[in-house]
Amino acid sequence: MNINNEILYRLSKYLNDYATSISKEHIESITSIGVSENEAYKLLLASYLNIEDRKIIDIYFKNLKSLDEKEYIDNLYYKDIIVKNKKYKSWEIKKSKYKPYELFVYDDFVYENNYVIPCIGYFNKSFYYLAVYDNDRLWMSITPNEINTMKEPINNASGNVITFGLGLGYYAYMVSNKENVNSVTIIEKDENVINLFKNVILPKFKNKDKIKIINIDAYEYLEKMDESLYDYCFVDIYHDASDGLETYKRFKPYEEKYKSITFNYWIYKTIKYYL
Repeated sequence: MNINNEILYRLSKYLNDYATSISKEHIESITSIGVSENEAYKLLLASYLNIEDRKIIDIYFKNLKSLDEKEYIDNLYYKDIIVKNKKYKSWEIKKSKYKPYELFVYDDFVYENNYVIPCIGYFNKSFYYLAVYDNDRLWMSITPNEINTMKEPINNASGNVITFGLGLGYYAYMVSNKENVNSVTIIEKDENVINLFKNVILPKFKNKDKIKIINIDAYEYLEKMDESLYDYCFVDIYHDASDGLETYKRFKPYEEKYKSITFNYWIYKTIKYYL
């Protein structure tokens, strides 16, 4: 296993099983001797991941940082989409949170000198975000990772936009607020997700008249899609890069079929690592 795979494997296990292990008390025990908070976090994380080589620490943790809460709570979606907890059959929408110093991925991988460098970070106090659960399993959330990894496909969208995957409607909301976006068509196969969205979130949209939702399987619609209807396509029907890779491979041939439509994919930079 090469060094990239080894570090990412260890980090993935930590994020899945031990993300809240580093606490304020742990940090303060090191900062009390004159070490910065960020350096203390690096040393603690390196210890948990069993990494002793300082060069490896400096390379793979170079993007590790404490995030600024204000950068995210000032986001338009955070400001405008304020909803109460709501259940619909097996689905529930509610606030979730990152605990102080809980580690998470906040952006796509960065490729530098053959190294795959993760963008990982933490807040030094509790940070709340909107999430949807299916039978108590996290399905979708509006976290810093969601916000950062969608900046490019939001900025590039124009004209008549089609997006595969509804989730909490973050992408649809952000692009619908753009003056150069005329319409946003959402393809979503889960009727329960659509009903939850229509009843709880869509009423909060400023430009809900731009939104159209089609209840259909993504690949079924893709096969018969009318190219003349859309200018820009965003694909987000997967949970992470591992299952996103298969989706990307299935969608890619349609870029040749629908040449006038610009395609973009959620976390594409990370998916590229697995290609």
